[in-house]
Amino acid sequence: MSDAIVIPFPTPVTPASEQQRLRRALADLQNALADQKRALSDWRFAMTELGIGVAGLNQALGSYQSSLGSVETKLNGLREEAVKLECWADEALTRESACMP
Repeated sequence: MSDAIVIPFPTPVTPASEQQRLRRALADLQNALADQKRALSDWRFAMTELGIGVAGLNQALGSYQSSLGSVETKLNGLREEAVKLECWADEALTRESACMP
């Protein structure tokens, strides 16, 4: 029987090897926690930067809105002047045609 497969028995667990496994597991856990703390810190920094960007955008939009308000006021003034000029021109044309035979 030359095609037999030998299955090794598991090595017995000794308290020393068990302690090493626990130490490795604890070290892995500490590394994972450190990675998580770094990721959380990076996320907080990104949120702070986003907040600063949004505040800047809000300020820029407020300034733009104010500028649009000024433009609207000027356009309303120009519209009023255009209506007055149109009325004056209509009156002038009416007076002129009334005077002509």
